[in-house]
Amino acid sequence: MMHGINVKEYLATHENREIRSGKSGAEVWEVEGRFVLKYVQRTRLPEPEVFEFYRNEANFYQFFGQNCHKGMLPCLPEVLEVQASKDEILILMKKYQELSRDEVSEELLRKIMEALAAVHTQEIPAFLRREKKQPGYLEEDRIEGCIAGWRSVLAEHPGAFDEGILRETAAKINEIIGWHHGEQQVLSHGDFHWENLLLGENGNIIVCDWQGVNAGGASGDISFFLSRLGADGISIEPERAVELYCQERLRLTGETISQDDMIRHMCAANVITSFQFWHEYLHGSPCERVRGIYEKMWME
Repeated sequence: MMHGINVKEYLATHENREIRSGKSGAEVWEVEGRFVLKYVQRTRLPEPEVFEFYRNEANFYQFFGQNCHKGMLPCLPEVLEVQASKDEILILMKKYQELSRDEVSEELLRKIMEALAAVHTQEIPAFLRREKKQPGYLEEDRIEGCIAGWRSVLAEHPGAFDEGILRETAAKINEIIGWHHGEQQVLSHGDFHWENLLLGENGNIIVCDWQGVNAGGASGDISFFLSRLGADGISIEPERAVELYCQERLRLTGETISQDDMIRHMCAANVITSFQFWHEYLHGSPCERVRGIYEKMWME
């Protein structure tokens, strides 16, 4: 056991309820209705290499935590304790209110884009800096596997889809990957979606679950956020989200971001992600949900 909080003793002496324990490997409790305790043991993870993602999160909170409520990154949760050893990670933080999808509005979208812009304008910590790799071009067998995966999804809806989009995307996918690779790198959340957003006491947005934090393109966070909402039937105009985001980047840094370039990078991120991965999750889905993903898998 790490020095500091002993999880077993802490839970025995504080009112708690388990929130999550399962496939992710992290055990999470709500404590006294005011705090959230996350505990990860390397030996209990279904895939031990996932432990490094939780270490990333711990390192991130240790890097920003002391300053997050002094104006540095106010969208972070208030973290009371971070402990990390070779085989265990513990994070104790303040509990916040969950957002309801029924609350989606222009004002809430503005707050979300403001929080994201605040993240993207922060320093990239040294532990996340990597020499920029070559574009992740797909080998021919990977492309063929993605084509086969999508065909199996489309086949569940006979006559509803033209495979032209799939063929054109497959033919251009590496060209799209190469162009998208040139996007400016920022501090990226890496898993920016509705379930990872909370509501602070002052109505501000709190962003949690930083296991995927990385040096990446701003468009990836925005496009993933909109894509996940779209898959759940909530449509937000990308142009409006980008406009709000760019306004905040300008306010924070004086930097003018091309909205057209951002939209193109978002389209590219959507195409790359959809082509490679979405077919794995769409089996058994209604035709319109499949259409919502499939018809966006195209970049002129």
